[in-house]
Amino acid sequence: MKKNILIFLYLLISPASVSMVSAQSVNDLVVPCAIPFYRELDFTVGDWQVFNKDTGKLAGYDRIGRILKGCAIQQIWVSLDDHFSSKYVPFRMNGRSVTAFNGSYWVQLWVDNQAGVQLLKGGPEKDKFVLKSDGTVGGYEYKMSWQRQDDGTLLNIHQRREVKEGEAGPWETLYQWVYVKNLNRDLYPNEEDEE
Repeated sequence: MKKNILIFLYLLISPASVSMVSAQSVNDLVVPCAIPFYRELDFTVGDWQVFNKDTGKLAGYDRIGRILKGCAIQQIWVSLDDHFSSKYVPFRMNGRSVTAFNGSYWVQLWVDNQAGVQLLKGGPEKDKFVLKSDGTVGGYEYKMSWQRQDDGTLLNIHQRREVKEGEAGPWETLYQWVYVKNLNRDLYPNEEDEE
């Protein structure tokens, strides 16, 4: 009887039994954001040079990556011109966003160093990924879309429409960006240490 108990205890604490228990535990683990619809925005992930579609001028850099074990997408935008800068602020606009799927739709929170804050919601629509403002900001609704192009670039279009007394006007295109993979990451400006 003692021999059986000793064999049982040995098997219980032996490396083989520990690895079997570990393997079983690993197989039971679930990665919450590994489900395919959490990957719908992954086509934007990368280091990008961003060009104005109309002028061809380099407008900025955008670093987009998965964070929090793939549960969110973080964007870090660095402007190279004053297109977005307020005339009262002595530095160029830089911003960040976090975008995540909430189980029903995608939500993005954008914050920049010009005191801009915007909440957008949406998701895939046909061949585009579209986010729209949650309500009006200064009397306007905003819409942003991402679309993959055949040459590997991304087309990013930002639009707005005026809303008066509950009636929305036509969409006006504010700007169109062409995102090109930044193959030389050394060209990416150093991120500021912001407090």
